[in-house]
Amino acid sequence: MVIDSLAFAASGGTRSGTLPAGRMQRLSDLIAGGGGEVGYELHGAVREGRPVLELKLAGSVPVTCQRCLGPMRWEFEFANRVRLARSEAEFDLADAEGEDAVEASESLDVDALVEDELLLNWPIAPRHDDAGCKEGNGAQGAGTRQPFAALRELASRAGPPRSATD
Repeated sequence: MVIDSLAFAASGGTRSGTLPAGRMQRLSDLIAGGGGEVGYELHGAVREGRPVLELKLAGSVPVTCQRCLGPMRWEFEFANRVRLARSEAEFDLADAEGEDAVEASESLDVDALVEDELLLNWPIAPRHDDAGCKEGNGAQGAGTRQPFAALRELASRAGPPRSATD
């Protein structure tokens, strides 16, 4: 979907939809397997005399846990407001005021905007909570020993560390 971003903001336009995560090419290396959807709501507005786009994303995508290397679902929900900048000076002003900005365009690709926002919020190292990665709960299956669990067991058997003078 393509919009005229300034006209969309000035008219208070609204768009919403769902994008399949597998269709997002820049995320293809980060998504584990197929599936997953990204729901979005896009609202145009003028705030303090400046055109903005308010974007809300919610969804769930399959990723690989970086602790146990097992599959997991990353569920997310977040919102952001971005200014529409028509010049380098407007980009600099947005930056100085701590706001995100995108280039105002007569042909802004909404799918690319959604993908950009998702990439900016992507976790650096997605992982299960501690309970999800304990031995037998990860992708490696029940009964498979996790390497760090074995290391913890060895360390606990050895007792407290000795000093160099012992």
